Amino acid sequence: MLEQLIHSLENVPPLELGAVSLLSGLRPPTGEWFPTTFTPEAKIQVIAATVELVAYTGRCAEMGRRLAHLPAIPLTVPLMEFAL
Repeated sequence: MLEQLIHSLENVPPLELGAVSLLSGLRPPTGEWFPTTFTPEAKIQVIAATVELVAYTGRCAEMGRRLAHLPAIPLTVPLMEFAL
């Protein structure tokens, strides 16, 4: 069962958020974080990335609340690090 969980988690592809790629791509060489003018296309991209990031943050918070209420599961695998 533990092996299945490990295998499943290893095969989950990383989530690519538009906000992360925009922050790295929109940063001008001047060192400023945000350009002072946006093209209409860039403005649409920034709005979409912001909506995506807010939704992702909400999903993460909800998952954290759900995980906080899960009952403990006894572990049958010896973990020597736990004793430290």
